[in-house]
Amino acid sequence: MNLRTLVPNVEPLLKGHPRARAVVESAYWRLGTLARGGKRTVRVGEVTARFGLSTRAEYLRAKSLGGEQAVIEALLEDVVSSETVWDVGAGVGTYACLVANALETGRVVGFEPEPTNRTRLRANLDRNAPEERWAVSEVALWGRDGEATLASENESGSIEAGDGHHYLSTEGGRRVETRRGASLLADGLAPPDVLKIDVQGAEGEVLAGMGEALSDVRGIYLEVHPEKCRRYGTTAEGIEQFLREAGYSLARLGVPATGRSGVYFLRARR
Repeated sequence: MNLRTLVPNVEPLLKGHPRARAVVESAYWRLGTLARGGKRTVRVGEVTARFGLSTRAEYLRAKSLGGEQAVIEALLEDVVSSETVWDVGAGVGTYACLVANALETGRVVGFEPEPTNRTRLRANLDRNAPEERWAVSEVALWGRDGEATLASENESGSIEAGDGHHYLSTEGGRRVETRRGASLLADGLAPPDVLKIDVQGAEGEVLAGMGEALSDVRGIYLEVHPEKCRRYGTTAEGIEQFLREAGYSLARLGVPATGRSGVYFLRARR
């Protein structure tokens, strides 16, 4: 009996056991992706990137780009090959790898506090671009320096590679270091010309943490979560107003092509 047959047969046994379900599904997709060679090459415009596949989430993300191809295209058309790009909430590197391959002398810095995704992010960047084109940071960009916990929105409470449903919380979860963008710049990190932000509702915190350094950022590509941002005391309207007052012109870039709800894409330009 192969695993494709096995999974439906164990379905009754998995009811009420989300962690067990996650283990079985992960094993199924790991075998499937290995059978497909374990990698997938994607193209956006004239830029290509190759991604490793070890989970269902990674396979689906590489196949559909999370429904964000139009946003990635806009970002790649906008970025100058010598610029520094901060990818905040980089996941496994969907944006970062394509940006790194589009750069000639610039650099992309991927911020990913979740360790499973961060390991895959580093591996994906390594297979795509020379080391001088990228860096990976384990800190979570935030509105203050300190610590927070990283919680999962998944029913099982677990996080698999390619899963972006985790967020900063004051409750249970993995402890992670938080830093203001302004603090990192004071420590000597190269300032960004362009920001890409996908942080499950904490986008207002990230922007506030940039402080006066935001005035030197010419472009921001932002995933806005109108409901999720409320857990941090902000609103989508408030985020847009903050950006306008900072001197940006805003354009909405639609919603995920995959049908994922509760989110829209925003571009802010000077």
